[in-house]
Amino acid sequence: MMKRTLILTILLSLIWQVGAAAVDYGVDYAVSDADAKAKASELIAKAKAALGGENKLKSIQSLQISGTYRRLLGDRETAGEVEYEILLPDKVKRTETMNPMPNISITRIDVLNGEQVWSDSQSGGMGGMVMIRRGGDNESPEMRAQMQKAMENSIRSDFARTMLSLLLSAPASFPVEFSWAGEAEAPDGKADAIDITGPNNFATRLFIDQSTHKPLMISYRGRQPRVMMQTVSMGARSREEAEKQAKENAEKSAAEATAAPEVEFQVSFDDYRSVNGVEFPHTLTKMVDGNVTEEVTFKKLKVNAAIKPQTFEKK
Repeated sequence: MMKRTLILTILLSLIWQVGAAAVDYGVDYAVSDADAKAKASELIAKAKAALGGENKLKSIQSLQISGTYRRLLGDRETAGEVEYEILLPDKVKRTETMNPMPNISITRIDVLNGEQVWSDSQSGGMGGMVMIRRGGDNESPEMRAQMQKAMENSIRSDFARTMLSLLLSAPASFPVEFSWAGEAEAPDGKADAIDITGPNNFATRLFIDQSTHKPLMISYRGRQPRVMMQTVSMGARSREEAEKQAKENAEKSAAEATAAPEVEFQVSFDDYRSVNGVEFPHTLTKMVDGNVTEEVTFKKLKVNAAIKPQTFEKK
């Protein structure tokens, strides 16, 4: 399955770049908007049936997922643990823990709590400080507001893609529309492409395997991600001096990230396994412009775990 997915990913990448606005991928299709939405609804229904059925999916009230990830940060590879806590219809919490170097740990938390979005970062280590810049210390109020809004929109979109990948539905606070976009063909199979649009110019393309009817991959466009993080040794300097140096370095990285061109992101789904009668992918592979940058492996997935709403409140 992995080999087929990677082959199809490359071909679908070309389709996305060349025919993003078209409904014809080498087949003589020409459909109206209404027909495209009707066909998308039919394909989503088949996909839900393949995952376990509409009733099974509707019975899911919460998901608790834990696993590991491997990620390329420039020329360096990092690894860590990830946990998702999802409380339907519109609460998602992701906690990532990583160790970028010996004796240093970083925990990042992103949360969607209905209409509210918030993030937090924690770091710990020995022999130095890890400065994680979440934006805004030295900017004008207007710039801080823009950065905050961009961050919130990014988290909302990311969590919408996560829930669409797992449950074929987005958070209730993030309404989306489905429209059939055409058919893609690889040497060993075909896939239907469905365009998903939503708030704040959200645009994602979902590919559904025509033979299994299971989600195969999602594709979307965005700016090349950058990690604005520095490890600053205290030495003889004061904490204020070390923080000043880290912020100056972070500002330079932020300016470079803002000027970065858009790239294509793809996330493929593999290793489907049944949990409480619902099929979930247990391996997610992310590619950026055709290069693998991340692999997430789910180790434990619990359906209808006891998750309290307070879990998503900002402390």
